[in-house]
Amino acid sequence: MVKVSDWLHANKLTLNTKTSNYVIFHPYQKKINYQVQIKLFDPNTNSVACLEQQGYVKYLGILIDKNLSWKYHIDYVASKISRTIGIIARLRHFILLSTLLTIYRSLVAPYLTYGIIALGQAAKSNLRKILILQKRALRLMYFFPNRDHILPLFISSNIFPINLLYFGTVLIFMHDVAHDSVPLNLKNLFRSSNTRFSSAGNYYVNPSRTNVMRNTISRLGPNLWNSLNNNTRELRRKSFKTEVHNMLLSFLASEDICIESPSIIQKLISTSPQ
Repeated sequence: MVKVSDWLHANKLTLNTKTSNYVIFHPYQKKINYQVQIKLFDPNTNSVACLEQQGYVKYLGILIDKNLSWKYHIDYVASKISRTIGIIARLRHFILLSTLLTIYRSLVAPYLTYGIIALGQAAKSNLRKILILQKRALRLMYFFPNRDHILPLFISSNIFPINLLYFGTVLIFMHDVAHDSVPLNLKNLFRSSNTRFSSAGNYYVNPSRTNVMRNTISRLGPNLWNSLNNNTRELRRKSFKTEVHNMLLSFLASEDICIESPSIIQKLISTSPQ
C-alpha cells in the first residue's frame, strides 16, 4: 500500500477511506489463516484509517468475489431476472407473445450477455440458477406445462440457454483474436499451435485437470476455434456471428439444453469437415 499511497500523493489525489475496501483473491480450497490490515492516511480527518475487507467487489457492474466463482454476480443477475419474470407473469394474459419476447430480450438478455465471458466460466451449479429462470420465463410466455420438455421453446423463440450463449460468445471472441481485433494483452493469452499434426490457424490448448479449468476461455476458446473449418474462420465478423448462431441453433435442436463443452466440441468437429 506504500506504492498506492505514493501514487495518490504524486497525482494529488485522495482516497475516501469510508467508501473504500479491499478483497484478497485466493482459491476456494486455500484458506487465509492470517489477519490482514491495510491502513491509509486520511487527509480529511488527518489520521490513519483502516480499510474494511470484503468478500467481493463491484467493478463496472460485475461482482468479482474473492474466489472468482462468480456466485455473487450470478445471484445478483438472478434477482434482476426474477423481477422481470414477475412482470411477464402479470402481463402474459394481456399482451401478445411477440411483445413478451421483446420484453425478455430487452430486460433479461442484457443481464445474461454482459460479462458472459466471465460469467460463463462459473460452476454448473451456479449457472443452473440462470437456466432455471430462463426456463421459467419461457414456460410463462408460452403457457407451457411444467412437466413438458422445454427444448422446443428455446428453438422456436430463438433464445439460447446460458451455456450455449457462453459458447457462442467465446467463438466470436476467438474470431476477434484470430483477426487481431482485440487488445494485445488479450491476444497474448493464446499462442499458435505450430506442429505438423495441427491445422494452420489452430491455437495451442493448455491441459486442464478439472471441468472448471476446461471451461475457462483460455482453454475452451482454442478448443472451439480449432473445431471449425477454415472457410468458417475466414468469414467476416457479421457473417461469422450469423454462422455461429445458426450452427448452435441446429446443434440445440439435436441435443439437450444442458450441453457440456466436450460434447459441443465433438459435435462441431463431426459437422465441420476440415
